[in-house]
Amino acid sequence: MKYYNSDFDYANEFIDNWNDKMKKFKTTCIIISVIMIVAGALCVVFPLKVFKVIQYIAGISLTLNGVYSIFGYIETTEYFRDPVLIIMGILNILMGVLLFFMPVALTETALTFMLAFLLMFTGAEKISFAGRLKYFQIMNTGMITLSGVLSIILSVIFILLPLLSKLVINYIISLYLIVSGATLLIEILSIKKLDLR
Repeated sequence: MKYYNSDFDYANEFIDNWNDKMKKFKTTCIIISVIMIVAGALCVVFPLKVFKVIQYIAGISLTLNGVYSIFGYIETTEYFRDPVLIIMGILNILMGVLLFFMPVALTETALTFMLAFLLMFTGAEKISFAGRLKYFQIMNTGMITLSGVLSIILSVIFILLPLLSKLVINYIISLYLIVSGATLLIEILSIKKLDLR
């Protein structure tokens, strides 16, 4: 870990890194968010008939989102890295694998709490990242903060209502996929090249 150096321009380092990778990153994130939203919508529309297919799509979507979180951590400049991204990535991959290989009856309670804690970590990470961006006056962080708050609210609902959550796990998975995909899409669409003010 590097210690803070007052002579180094962390904001410019972040902006240069951001602008270099923005187009590829934006395209990848749009594809992932659309897959997550479609998978979530299919879970709502066809809860029983095509549940197996949707279960696989949701598993793949969660796994891709986990890989995205881990690569996001690796690609972020060191001062802006947040280790919560690694935790979120591992939890997403774990949930994706659970959905892909195991019947939901065996994993519904564990999945409900994993989703709750994943949403809580995601929300906290987004609020923390928005605070760092705001501190360096890099960009308007309203959408990132909003998506973080929405994630935390949804996680609290999952934790407070575990029995209800267990009964409607299909809809919880679909809600998680839709909310996560929509917040990712909102964040990505609001991204633009950065300049120092």
